[in-house]
Amino acid sequence: MNKKAFTLIELLVVISIIALLMAMLMPALARARKQAKAVACQMNLKQWCMVFSMYTSDNGGFFPNEYHVKGGWLTVSRPYYKDEKLLLCPTATKPWGRGGWQPFAAWVDTEGTGLVGSYGLNDWVLSGWPGIGKEQYERLWRTMDVGGGPQIPMYLDCSIIAYVTPLYSNEPPEYEADVIYNEGPSSGEMKRFCVNRHQGFINGAFLDYSVRKVGLKELWELKWHRNWNQNNAPPPVWPLWMKGFKDYR
Repeated sequence: MNKKAFTLIELLVVISIIALLMAMLMPALARARKQAKAVACQMNLKQWCMVFSMYTSDNGGFFPNEYHVKGGWLTVSRPYYKDEKLLLCPTATKPWGRGGWQPFAAWVDTEGTGLVGSYGLNDWVLSGWPGIGKEQYERLWRTMDVGGGPQIPMYLDCSIIAYVTPLYSNEPPEYEADVIYNEGPSSGEMKRFCVNRHQGFINGAFLDYSVRKVGLKELWELKWHRNWNQNNAPPPVWPLWMKGFKDYR
């Protein structure tokens, strides 16, 4: 009696078909994972809108004044949420130098809290900080009760925790991982938000409590402080790695 069995050629054909299907499926699965992390990131930011809403409601409608607060907004916001994972974008959970790499690296607060996170506050929404000058003070939003809230960034994907006060004159990162810098504040602070974590976008929460993705080139078109780009200057010259991203002018 003859027993039927697969030939070697038939087995190779089946294996080749399976490999082809896997090759077609893996990119789709990778995209789905990235999209799921982006959605989870936006959900975190929705909760941060509630955190800052509760804080400002308890403090006369104003954001923190960091003159006398060690750890700044990290300290004063801590009573308003329970899970420290809320500080972390799902695409950036490991600190730089501890398994994380830019632009997918978290920061560590060394100013007293020891907290780890990967979002940052637009410090222009604060009510003040040590050594602030008159010109800087006039740029501050200080409260959520202002017009144009959908264009005023509050809390976003960010590579570093402290001193994030972008200026329109800030240059974009020279390369994708160029987010930690040793330059003066007048030249590099936008780099801290211009991090390619969501395929040409970051996620951000705005003063009207809305949350949405923000194109990396769009960062220069938002209204970070009260006197932002009053002379309608042109956008910066984009580096090669940003050339293919969406333009907003």
